This record gives sequence, structure tokens and C-alpha cells, in this order.
Amino acid sequence: MRVPSSLAVDSVETGAVLSAALRAVYGADARLESWRADTGFTEHGKRRVVRYDLQAHVAGQAAVQHCQWLGKFYERHDDAGRVATALEELAATDCGVRGGLRVPRVVAYHAPRRLLLLTYELGEPVSSAIAHDTASILAALGRALAALHVTPVTLDAVLSPDGVIADLQTRVEALCVRFPDEASALRRQWSQLEREAPLPPAAPCFVHGDFGPANLLWSMGQVVVLDFDKCARGDPALDLGNLLAQLRRMTVRKPDRLRDFDAARARVLEAYQRWAPPDPGLDPRVAWYERTTLLRKIHGLAFNTTRHQEADALRQRHAEATRLLSLP
Repeated sequence: MRVPSSLAVDSVETGAVLSAALRAVYGADARLESWRADTGFTEHGKRRVVRYDLQAHVAGQAAVQHCQWLGKFYERHDDAGRVATALEELAATDCGVRGGLRVPRVVAYHAPRRLLLLTYELGEPVSSAIAHDTASILAALGRALAALHVTPVTLDAVLSPDGVIADLQTRVEALCVRFPDEASALRRQWSQLEREAPLPPAAPCFVHGDFGPANLLWSMGQVVVLDFDKCARGDPALDLGNLLAQLRRMTVRKPDRLRDFDAARARVLEAYQRWAPPDPGLDPRVAWYERTTLLRKIHGLAFNTTRHQEADALRQRHAEATRLLSLP
């Protein structure tokens, strides 16, 4: 991944940043012994992510301490600040206890390079763990979302149905060209989605924005929630619809891990409604966001070539998009 020069950090500057963060966390006597950067840590996401492995001397500890931190580079201070604010405010509440979840902790922020340092969280990807602990994980996902949604977090950004519709319109038009045999059905679906778009919530709550298996880990019965880059205020149905659409995709892509989508959907919603405040109009809104998310995923499979550029991979993604389009 090419790193913009404004975000690049040389080894001397990195060492200084990590040393300062160590002192802020462990006290003025903490001393960095050595560090290593894993720059190929992830291929996903739009921004550069680095894992830092540190060896440090900490006052009161005889042995050298090993720390792992995640560094995320942002192009805008506001984006880094929004994520840091959300994580710090979540950490200051009992959200983790109520939701049985864990989120990364903010370690430090290096403003000159817009580098946000977070704790590196361990766990098994939900996308693989769900194969052997299905019922527990699905219930935990519903409970975790319910806890996030009622946690007061100070954010200005709002995700609205109008924004979803505006983003989706050009995607549907492109899909009609790519899949001419499905064009009539796609246009009918688009018209229905536009007509049935829910009203914005009177009191938007905190939403993760991309609550799906790729951003979730499973660790000793806890859901570890990662990547709050799209967090904002909005309709709780947005997170639920996004999660359910991605679970539906999993049943198509990896049926050995999750076969019964209807049962999985019911399990998530049952758990969510058990832990969340009553919301009589939730079901149709969830279904609406579920359908819009699925169309967005289909568009990504058909047109996004940045992650997998090999011919076989592109054919597989196109085939998966076709299968998802044929779902009722």
C-alpha cells in the first residue's frame, strides 16, 4: 500500500512516538527497549494500519514487558478524533459489562502524522469461530449491539436513510449495466427501497457503522468489536441490517460455517430485543437496511478490484455477486 508522504513516519520518529506513549501509559520511568512494526498486518480497509510489537522496561517490573499496539493513520484530524472520542467514552461506561464485549483502548495520538495508537486485541475472527460456537456467538452479537446503541457517545456525524439512498442509486444503475438479465428486478427493488425508506430517528443513537464479521473477534465468550472508523449517530436498525446482510453473504460464501440464515437472523434479533429498549417499528427498518447493505455488497463484489486482482479471484467475486442477486 502506498503511504502518502504526509503520513509517513521514519524509524527515529516512530521510536520517539512509541517512547512517549509508553511513558504516558506506564509512567515517566518507562523505557523502550526495542520495537518492530508489522506493516503488512492487514490488507483490508482504506487506511494504513500497522501493528507495533514493543519490548519495554517498566518501573516495578523486573522482566521486560511485551506490548502490542495497533497504529492507524488518518488523513483528517477530525476522523481520528471522532474514533478516539467514541472509544474513550465507551471505555468510561459499563457498556462492556452490559454487552459482554470488549473494545480497543486508546493509547496515544500523534497529531503531526495523524497516528492513533490503540491496544491490539486478540481473539478468533467471528467469521471462523461461528462455525463451532454458532448459537452463543449469534446471541452475543445481538447483546453487544444492544449495549452499544444505548451508550451515550458524543458524535456530530449522523448516518441517515437519505444518505443511504443517495449512495445506493449510482450503485444500482451500475449493477443494471453489469447484470442486464437482472436489470428489471434491480430497478423494481430500487423503486421499492426508495418508496419505503424509513424516516430518520427522532433521537439517533450511537451506531458502529460497520458491525460485521470482518470487524469482530470472539475471545473467551466475549465479542471484541474493532474498527470504529464509520461510527456515528443513526438508526440502530442500520447496524442490525448490516450485520444480517453480511451473515446472509456468509451462508452463500462459506456454508460450512453458517448454513441456516433464517435461524441465525432470528437468533440475533431475539437477543438484541431482549437487551435493548422496546422499539415497535424496528423490524421493517432492519429489513430495509438489510436489503440496502446486500445491494452495496453485491456492487462491491462486482466492481471492487483493489483487493483481489487475479483473474480467478475476480471470476469468483463475480459469481458470488450473481448468487447473491438471485436470493429472494
